[in-house]
Amino acid sequence: MSFLSIHKDTHRIGEIVVAGPSLPLQKRFITHLCNEVVITGNSTVFGRSKITDELQIFFYGIGEKENYMDFAWDLVAPKMLGYVLVYNWFEGNSFASVQNLLNMLAGHTDCHGIVVGDVAGMPIHIEPSVYESGFSLSSKLYFALWDSTDKANAKSVLKILIDSLINHLE
Repeated sequence: MSFLSIHKDTHRIGEIVVAGPSLPLQKRFITHLCNEVVITGNSTVFGRSKITDELQIFFYGIGEKENYMDFAWDLVAPKMLGYVLVYNWFEGNSFASVQNLLNMLAGHTDCHGIVVGDVAGMPIHIEPSVYESGFSLSSKLYFALWDSTDKANAKSVLKILIDSLINHLE
């Protein structure tokens, strides 16, 4: 057995892509999780969440459909921990867009993901326990509901994705 040597000042970086048909939803998801957020002129949102001094997670939000293919997959995909696809649960066209995006992602990456339907403003009450675990669509893909007005709920979604990754450690 060999030992891996990592210098103490080495920053370990995880990258998560946040995509979907709505840039405002991506921005909200990323701002709920990150203390630093940058929005560029080309409908891209970048966020950074510092877990410890040595571990950071970067979130890349891609808002417009045209940007899905233009995004630098060759730079992000090899380091990508996973992806989060957010959409408005009440908009049928949003769901169709997410289906197309899932098909595109299948050709670019083999990592874990979660599809998240935003139910903010839903006229009926949904128990918070529904938000906490989501359900598995496959061994690497989950689905969950999300109340985009609740910051803690975004953390629950991220926890589902991270748990999925941890459960597949070899």
